[in-house]
Amino acid sequence: MILRFHESLWRHRDLWWQLTEREVLGRYRGSLLGVGWTVLQPLTMLVVYTFVFSQVFRARWGNLEGVGPLGFAINLFSEYASRAPLLVTGQPNYVKKVVFPLEILSAVSVGNAIFHALASLVVLLVAMLVVFRGLPASLLWLPLLLGSLAR
Repeated sequence: MILRFHESLWRHRDLWWQLTEREVLGRYRGSLLGVGWTVLQPLTMLVVYTFVFSQVFRARWGNLEGVGPLGFAINLFSEYASRAPLLVTGQPNYVKKVVFPLEILSAVSVGNAIFHALASLVVLLVAMLVVFRGLPASLLWLPLLLGSLAR
């Protein structure tokens, strides 16, 4: 079944790309800053998390002590999981078409979540560069960790 999903996704990769792009751009269509919210939203969350957890709650999280309050800022899974129940029911025009490959709807949602997670990661890395004047060596493990999510 997984093999059929990968084959279908590869066969419909252009459709996947167009739907993912439409999903990313459509998220902020008509808003004042447009796609600029892709950077502003994680930056705002970074500031809010940093303030709330470091100042209000004065949280201490074991291994995260050396990382500081910026360790609370990454959240990919919640975006994808919160949208999963609406993948098929939220696209009635596609579902009614017999020839539309429904299996790529989940891949579109994942592509959208990955785009926003990478944008958030860039904001976090820039913030770490500014605050800590460098990046930790453990960041070299990031491609391996992100790669393991793809399986």
